[in-house]
Amino acid sequence: MCGPVIHEGARDRVLDACHGLATLAGGTALDRSGWYAAPTLVEKVSPGHRLLREEVFGPVASLLAADDLAHAIRITNSVPYGLVTSVHTADLNTALTGLDLLDTGMIRLNAPSTGVDFHLPFGGSKASSHGPREQGKAALDFYTSGRTYTLAPAGPAA
Repeated sequence: MCGPVIHEGARDRVLDACHGLATLAGGTALDRSGWYAAPTLVEKVSPGHRLLREEVFGPVASLLAADDLAHAIRITNSVPYGLVTSVHTADLNTALTGLDLLDTGMIRLNAPSTGVDFHLPFGGSKASSHGPREQGKAALDFYTSGRTYTLAPAGPAA
């Protein structure tokens, strides 16, 4: 399920970002009240394409082929943003090897890139980040200040 984007211009920018790409699904405006863009999946996107260099803020995903794990990490790390990466594999050892090499704030293993666990810190890296992480213990640390108390027994009552 996808809601509408904020206005007509935003919908047009989402659709324009996909124009000319090999579209596997979507890529059109939906005929309903509101500014809806169909959830879109594209493939064979060149590394310099704006879809991989700019945040589109719409229901678009790019399917990128990689020769091996090192190539997949290079593709992921080459973009200027790093809010969330979704890694899908049946090989847990390979996944764990690659996770530490990704320059991304949140990494979801065999899970969609959408959604947030409210108990965990939220935030990206590179151009997808501003300030400290939010939510979870990171938020508690950010929005509070600690104090240190030293308590000694009181002297005799006078």
